[in-house]
Amino acid sequence: MSTRASSSAHAVRMLAISPPCLVAVNRAIYRFLASEHGFAMNLVFPRSRMMGSDFQTCESSEGESVETTPLEMTGRHPRVWRLLGLERLLESWRPTHILIDSDPASMLVRQAVQSGSRLNSARPKIWALTAENQMPDTFRDLSTGVRHLKPHLIAGPLVTWWLRNSVKTGVDRVLTISRDGTRVMEALGFRSRVTQIPLGFDRRLFYPYPPDAIASTRARLGLTLPTIAYFGRLSPEKGLHILLPALASIKDLPWRFLIDRFSAYDSPYTARVQEQIASMGLTERVVFFDAGHAEMPEYMNAADFVVLPSISTPKWKEQYGRVIPEAMACGKIVIGSSSGAIPEIIGEAGYIFPEGDSGALGELLRMLLTQEPASFKPMREAAFRRSHSYYSVDRQAAILAELAQYGSC
Repeated sequence: MSTRASSSAHAVRMLAISPPCLVAVNRAIYRFLASEHGFAMNLVFPRSRMMGSDFQTCESSEGESVETTPLEMTGRHPRVWRLLGLERLLESWRPTHILIDSDPASMLVRQAVQSGSRLNSARPKIWALTAENQMPDTFRDLSTGVRHLKPHLIAGPLVTWWLRNSVKTGVDRVLTISRDGTRVMEALGFRSRVTQIPLGFDRRLFYPYPPDAIASTRARLGLTLPTIAYFGRLSPEKGLHILLPALASIKDLPWRFLIDRFSAYDSPYTARVQEQIASMGLTERVVFFDAGHAEMPEYMNAADFVVLPSISTPKWKEQYGRVIPEAMACGKIVIGSSSGAIPEIIGEAGYIFPEGDSGALGELLRMLLTQEPASFKPMREAAFRRSHSYYSVDRQAAILAELAQYGSC
């Protein structure tokens, strides 16, 4: 850290409001801002929330290197979440900056803007981190709600529009995670206040394991053949149902498929995936595992190829795909669809196929599986360099520290 950054960072008191930080592994960026950039940090997250089909309580803060404040959260949808007691916390803690891990069009951001404006001391800078990467179409969404006579489909776009406009003058900086997201936020009126940052991975977790450690994990899992892996969420837009037919098309080749056991999910889509695996004759090829996010590097290192086959919908396209830079950081060959931010993240350090095209994905996997393993060394090295240069928590923290110091980046 430079002397210039060090001298000013100690004046930064950042209150970070982050629902994902209910899970301890997601707190790395805030620990890094405190330890490497001298920020005084108070990390606020909900005591509990729904994750998948489960109601999860916050993981322990014992031993954390930053101050943490779990609060009760209300609201059934991310846009209308509120934290009880946030106003009192701001009054007592007096931050210079509030970073909200939420789209500007959300009640959390509105709550922070309103609460910050009431402080008797200087108003804190308000930063909102958004994953949104598609322009909203309020008229289309309203028309859909009216056509189907669905009150919630009518209320949703109206509430989103109102929330965004109610905070537009109170948000000092919008942080985006993709070029598409930057274009969208600029078009929505935040033009001079948008900065793109990565969702940084923790380099202490995601790195190439030594060969003996990889061999040990593969032996434990029974992976004796080239291994294709999927580490994404189990939801239709993540496209696992696109990957499975591609795997079925290359059953004449030797390989194994590594995937989470789905134990945290219970949905019609999970059942559909399980039926696909059985009906396509893939059961004997699949190796299941159970792991938390902090354990994921062990399984990423055990794989040879990591695939993220996301597909776009009228209202969603891949916003980031954080498993990609994590796998790249482990020196893996990554394969992603053309949906959303995936080509931007991979760059020239992996492979892209047309989203939704199982045939093209199958042909790409066939090509890769029939190459000599040694031929992948340059691509693995390029993936490692790209991820560590652009997508690490170090890079994310450096951008945030620069913003805190100079107000622009």
